[in-house]
Amino acid sequence: MRKYFVVAMVAALATFVCAQPSIQEGTREFSIEGGWDPDGAAGAELELSFGYGVFIRDALEVGGLLSYLSYEDAGGPGVDAKGWELGGFVEHHFDMATMTVPYVGARVEYVKVELGSWDESAFVYGPRAGVKHFIADNVAIDIALTYMLATEDIFINEGVAEDSDLSLSFGIRAMF
Repeated sequence: MRKYFVVAMVAALATFVCAQPSIQEGTREFSIEGGWDPDGAAGAELELSFGYGVFIRDALEVGGLLSYLSYEDAGGPGVDAKGWELGGFVEHHFDMATMTVPYVGARVEYVKVELGSWDESAFVYGPRAGVKHFIADNVAIDIALTYMLATEDIFINEGVAEDSDLSLSFGIRAMF
């Protein structure tokens, strides 16, 4: 019985030692992320982002992102809003020596949104906090909370344009 316990412990430790997140200097990351905002124009809005980042130091990543925005029925039934974002980000990861890695960061973006005859653009910026859970050495599932401030009333919350927004996003990240 004791030898089965020893074998199980060695296997568990080997998995722990071998499966370490890739957050070292020089690691590159590709991300696909979807945002959900319950207070959007028609009750909810969707955002799809593609990002690329590089760890310039251990646990410190900088990168860029491109996002597509779609707000169905934002201006009433059949009047959709569309837009895009282009920006950059910085994230500091906290190496907890586990497969779950919390992080904090910030984003700066240029956003353009069109809704019927309404056309608005703005610079947005804000903090972000999240958790990456590594399902393999180089693949992580990500969840993050982002608070954004804008130079114009660009965010449509419950049918009203505002200059701030709080959103929750889910994604997957691949490191190489």
